[in-house]
Amino acid sequence: MDQNITNYTNLSGSADAAATVTGVEQLDHILIYPILCILIFGPLGIATNITNIAIFIKMGLQETTTISMLALAVCDLICCILATWTYVCFVPAFRDSPYLSFRPEEVASETGIIFRPYLTRTGALITAFITLERCLCVVLPMRVKNIITVRVTRIAMITIYVITASPYIVHIFQSKLDWKFYPHLNKTLVGRVHVKNPTAYAVIEINSYICGFFYLLFASGIIFLCTIFLAVTLFRTSRWRASMRKQTENSSSGKSGDMKTGGTRKEMRLIKMVVIIASLFIVCNTPGTVVIFITAVTPEYLQTIQYLPSTVLLKSCIFASEVINQSVNFFVYYTIGTKFKLVFRQMIGFKMKNASS
Repeated sequence: MDQNITNYTNLSGSADAAATVTGVEQLDHILIYPILCILIFGPLGIATNITNIAIFIKMGLQETTTISMLALAVCDLICCILATWTYVCFVPAFRDSPYLSFRPEEVASETGIIFRPYLTRTGALITAFITLERCLCVVLPMRVKNIITVRVTRIAMITIYVITASPYIVHIFQSKLDWKFYPHLNKTLVGRVHVKNPTAYAVIEINSYICGFFYLLFASGIIFLCTIFLAVTLFRTSRWRASMRKQTENSSSGKSGDMKTGGTRKEMRLIKMVVIIASLFIVCNTPGTVVIFITAVTPEYLQTIQYLPSTVLLKSCIFASEVINQSVNFFVYYTIGTKFKLVFRQMIGFKMKNASS
């Protein structure tokens, strides 16, 4: 969406206002539904991810999955904050206000949109790590605790944030916020100023392939394969438990059968949670991954002005679907996670019936 919004801001900030007003109005109509969607799910995601972070911290960081999901919640929280701020700046009533000392859409591009690729890749890699860990728990149940320890998980989360952030440092040298004159407004406002730095532009082109293309496809591939494996495992385990239940109903050793199956219930709930989270990621992010693949093969797709309205609509809808994905994990945790639900209810003042047991 970065290039599209840049084109959008160039249109709205053009000196020839009469020639561009029709295009801007058309884009306003195109963006109205994605804006409404993000302005609903963005604040929802801020609230739910703050809640997730508080609950995970209260649960303690002694389990690797809790650490990974905390890192994912932090990433999703920042994404929802930036998405909400970005699309507030594109609300026509706010964007066209004569009382502002800055151009909202250009400030949003510099303070919000520019960080979106970094955060989405970070979230993708963290989700890939979570699904891969669950797969190892199934394949190597006796050794996984020695392979993926709390220390290893913490280092992995920090590493993911660092390696996805480092390619975007160069964007600092591409543009900046500064005062500039807008002839059609006859005003000097704070806006986005492009810095002439050929080296920075060349590095950005390389980074767009490394971080924007490789990281996302790599993470998406791991998530897709691991999700299929976990879903098959979950299905087979469900069938096994159903057959065990029938056996215990026809025998006198029902209690011992419950003990055997009970040992796997927590693990199965965790696998089910990871499968749902990964499936939501796949559904909400596959369109964006496909577009990134297309633009990597045919970069002129985003650079052709005649496709600008349709491209903005497509990318905005993808942006909205990603925000939805980043907003709903709380409901998955609450529905499936027994401990998560208990801690949440205790935090808001409710007491579960078995809280004292």
